[in-house]
Amino acid sequence: RLSKEGQGKMGNIASILQETFSGIKVIKAFGLEDREIEKFKNHNLAFYAYQRRSIRYESLSTPLTEVITSFGVAAVVWVGGANVMSGRTTAAEFFSFVAAMVMMYNPIKKLNGDYNVMQRSIGASERVFEIIDAEPEIIDALDAVSISRARGDVEFRDVSFSYGDEEVLKGISLTASKGEVVALVGPSGGGKTTLVSLIPRFYDVKSGAIFVDGLDIRTLVLSDLLHQIALVDQETILFNDTIANNIRYGRTDATDADVEAAALAAFAHDFIMEMPEGYLTNIGDRGVRLSGGQRQRLCIARAILKDAPILILDEATSALDTESEQMVQKALENLMENRTTFVIAHRLSTIFRADKIVAVENGAIQEIGTHAELLAANGLYKRLYDMQFR
Repeated sequence: RLSKEGQGKMGNIASILQETFSGIKVIKAFGLEDREIEKFKNHNLAFYAYQRRSIRYESLSTPLTEVITSFGVAAVVWVGGANVMSGRTTAAEFFSFVAAMVMMYNPIKKLNGDYNVMQRSIGASERVFEIIDAEPEIIDALDAVSISRARGDVEFRDVSFSYGDEEVLKGISLTASKGEVVALVGPSGGGKTTLVSLIPRFYDVKSGAIFVDGLDIRTLVLSDLLHQIALVDQETILFNDTIANNIRYGRTDATDADVEAAALAAFAHDFIMEMPEGYLTNIGDRGVRLSGGQRQRLCIARAILKDAPILILDEATSALDTESEQMVQKALENLMENRTTFVIAHRLSTIFRADKIVAVENGAIQEIGTHAELLAANGLYKRLYDMQFR
């Protein structure tokens, strides 16, 4: 029990350290270094208190065993001696028994120390096996169908979804043909990100179905489905590795020429060549050595290299300045070519030319049409447009 508790406290300390170092700019900007130090100190003291208890119990176990054993030896000598005195046992038998008992003493004493180590290990392993034994919620069907490369036709058919008791999507019906750009707009919290997250089966629908090329995605082999989809998120996820390895992350067998071609299409080649080691430059944890626009273009290059027929863009330009946004927008145009694309956008200027604009509010589709059609309809899209371009 103590070991498991200690592992939890150690995990808390590691979590605080990770949070503190990753959010160091915010902490310094608000001048809250002392508060963070105090928080770390309190958790460290809790871990120290556990360690003291653990050492106390572990140190007590050996003397306690020695005391119990001493009483046992005394009892054996007392009973054995009395038996020898009364003639029920010979002296030779008695000393043979005592010798055997003494020889057993050291191995049993060592077992006691091993028992303490084993208890610590059990406490640690329980936490590990909680994760290892967790059953994944999204799994392949028993008769899952394998596909090579999809055309890219996507259909939502009366889809509903909820997080627990909270209904997020209600009766969504939507089609996207190969090569179409479908833009999702609407107020924050309306369900846009959840909607596109259902396509790669990050979650499964509660009712209705999603089809790719006429096949229910729940009947497809999950790994095959994910090979059909490329994602460019508003949060740029890059790894502490070289630029080349970050770009080829979605296709590890890609050649250097393939990587360079993807970077050229993403308008990333020029800034990469200005780096000290070009494509072999290490970009640090989460791409810390790059600007926001550069990180986003690397993510686009990664998606271009994957060459998936279905593309999901979740606010891919939301955190960029105007100049970076123009560069990223050009890269996105290259990426979207001949792909079925779902774009989530709050900047309406980025989706005027979409084939289909879907206005989503409170988990339901309010209207669908082109930019001109929705402006004429004078509904939710027109209201959002007026708010941005008044």
